[in-house]
Amino acid sequence: MDYSKKQYCKIKNELREQIIHKILNEKKSILDVAQEYNILQSTCKSIINTFLKEGRVGKKQSRIRKLRKVIKTYEIVLNPIYPSLSTILESQKIENCVENSNIGQKEKNNQHQKFTEEQEVNNFCMIQQWCDEIQKQLFQVTQSNQFFQSHMNLSQK
Repeated sequence: MDYSKKQYCKIKNELREQIIHKILNEKKSILDVAQEYNILQSTCKSIINTFLKEGRVGKKQSRIRKLRKVIKTYEIVLNPIYPSLSTILESQKIENCVENSNIGQKEKNNQHQKFTEEQEVNNFCMIQQWCDEIQKQLFQVTQSNQFFQSHMNLSQK
């Protein structure tokens, strides 16, 4: 049997349990078990080593990756009279962290980038609404002040 050209194949957990049972409990050789199930000897050895070292039968469900966490902080300085002069100051801090990862890093980055763009548009809309509200309030305050001032001027005369 030519093992060097064999394609990668996924081995189900049930088959892994059978391989572990035959090698550890029935004391069969790795070579015999590999030939019996028509898999590579190195695959059987890896299954046994993983079971002995980590105590698990199946493949890992997720991997732990070291990631860089980017923390962005936005400081918003509102100019209610001239909203176009309002400023947004952005700062970022990078931390190294370890996270469980169920999806690929590229997918995660793409999702984060889409979320960031949407968040920036939402932030701009919120700032615009705040400025509009503040302008309305200022207008109302100035109108009421003018009324009171003119009323006070009339009463003083």
